[in-house]
Amino acid sequence: MFFSDEVGSFDTRFQVRGNQKNSEQIVILNIFRSDVAGSINMRGLRARHEIGDVTDTFYWNRELWTDLLKKVLAANPRKIGVTLFFPDSVVSKKIKAEDFPLFYDSKITWAALTGPNERPEYPAFAKSDHSNVGSIELLRDQDGVIRRFSQPTGEIEPMVQILSENTSPLSRGLSLINYRGDNTVFTEMSVNELLSDDFPISSLKDKIILIGGEQLSSSQYMTPLGSGSRQSVLAQMTNHLLEHRTIHRAASIVYLSLLLILMSITAFVMAQYPQTVALFFILWIATVWSALSVWVFDSFCFWLPINSALGTVFSCYLIFLGYQANYIERKHFRLQQQQKYLQELEQLKNNFVSLISHDLKTPIAKIQAILDRLVLKKLDSEIQSDLQTLRQSNEELNRYIQSVLRMLRVESRDFRLNIEVGDVNELINDAVIQLAPLATEKGIRIETELEPMFSSEFDQTLIREVIVNLLENAIKYTPVDGKVILKSSEKNGFVEVDVIDTGEGIPEEEMPQIFGKFVRGKDQDLRTKGTGLGLYLVKFFIELHGGQIHLESRIGLGTKACFTLPVEQEKNKSGTLELGKVKA
Repeated sequence: MFFSDEVGSFDTRFQVRGNQKNSEQIVILNIFRSDVAGSINMRGLRARHEIGDVTDTFYWNRELWTDLLKKVLAANPRKIGVTLFFPDSVVSKKIKAEDFPLFYDSKITWAALTGPNERPEYPAFAKSDHSNVGSIELLRDQDGVIRRFSQPTGEIEPMVQILSENTSPLSRGLSLINYRGDNTVFTEMSVNELLSDDFPISSLKDKIILIGGEQLSSSQYMTPLGSGSRQSVLAQMTNHLLEHRTIHRAASIVYLSLLLILMSITAFVMAQYPQTVALFFILWIATVWSALSVWVFDSFCFWLPINSALGTVFSCYLIFLGYQANYIERKHFRLQQQQKYLQELEQLKNNFVSLISHDLKTPIAKIQAILDRLVLKKLDSEIQSDLQTLRQSNEELNRYIQSVLRMLRVESRDFRLNIEVGDVNELINDAVIQLAPLATEKGIRIETELEPMFSSEFDQTLIREVIVNLLENAIKYTPVDGKVILKSSEKNGFVEVDVIDTGEGIPEEEMPQIFGKFVRGKDQDLRTKGTGLGLYLVKFFIELHGGQIHLESRIGLGTKACFTLPVEQEKNKSGTLELGKVKA
């Protein structure tokens, strides 16, 4: 509950707040032992003074008090409170008749005590109606610290209420003292200063003056801000009532509502944001609440506990953290199961496609052999044309199957590069020879500009396929009587190969997806045949070698495909690169 940390936080709240603005309405007048002892000729009292056994009665001296009260009343103060208790037995010498108005002045309130059995003990100067006396009883908590107003007993009204002229009733246990600060917040002076000729008597006008004895170790009163004298504690209480600094509390339902709001905000933050962001918001909420609590308390004297509120927020945070951890663990387990299932499904798919592709290779090869024999025979021209068409279709089907098989092979988990020492120029020349008939059929010239270079390390099978694929694409998308140029060079430890054509070019909007799986240009779906796997495999093979590939194309001017390979490769390099990391 929000009240649970009130006592524990009460002292800390004032210590953190520190001293507030000095009070200009209250003045503390201290009487030192030396002021009284100098006028006393009793050795017994001197002895008691020397050993420190000093009580309120030690500070009684008729001449001293006469001079003191005359000087103070001459300043026309608002009220005077004498915090020392002087019983009849102490005032041994009779007060002169002319001094009666002085000691019984209506502005003076004399200290009264509560004796055994709650019976009041009145001072020597109490009027018959007790209108000029006030109780100076201070209520201590179990740890000896004064935090609350004492409850009025009997017919003695608390002195602080008389001095502040505050008639609001004080309820024991609920009226907490709102300390302004330590003793330095009030103006303090000694009797010697007051009785000196150069003292500005006008500085006491309309002030509330509390007169008390010197602060001794045996007469310390513990407060949330340290020890103090009786008159300083009474000054704090008087200032509290004078400035209406009562600490207010809301009804329990209001605190409960605030607690539920904090819990709801914490739960919302934990549910909507990642743990790191949520922790930042939780700390921000805690900081804002603490600052708001301090500001409301200092500005409006309204109590908003901090410890219980922060405990609620962080407890809620820890509970949700545990729930999220359990949720993530269960989700991770489900993802592992799903991943295992998908892997099995992927393997089944690959096995099925591989099986079908391998089973199709044999009948395709037989069909190809039969068509080759029939083409060589002298048959009718129409039949000969049909055989050529069948032969081309059979070759396209074979290429499709080979592309699928290559994709399945490189995507398998046990795929590895077969690194060998080779010459890229040699692979380029082999590709030119292999595709020369296709270029001749379209009237396309193939030119090479190959720089002599040292041998480099790469998988010759894969790089040969890369070069063939790029050259075949260049021939396929270059119009009749066009030109394809192949260049090679070595720069900064990398082999660079360029394949340049004079085709129609690739639209700019299609460039980001050109290396995707099964991706083909929109305008080429009906004009040229293909699987859309060529450039996907090219990029995959090049990046497995630690190289890079990029395309440059302009509509109507052609396309340039450029790839680079490091001259030296890491031995036994694994080809288990995640396909999701291949840049499109």
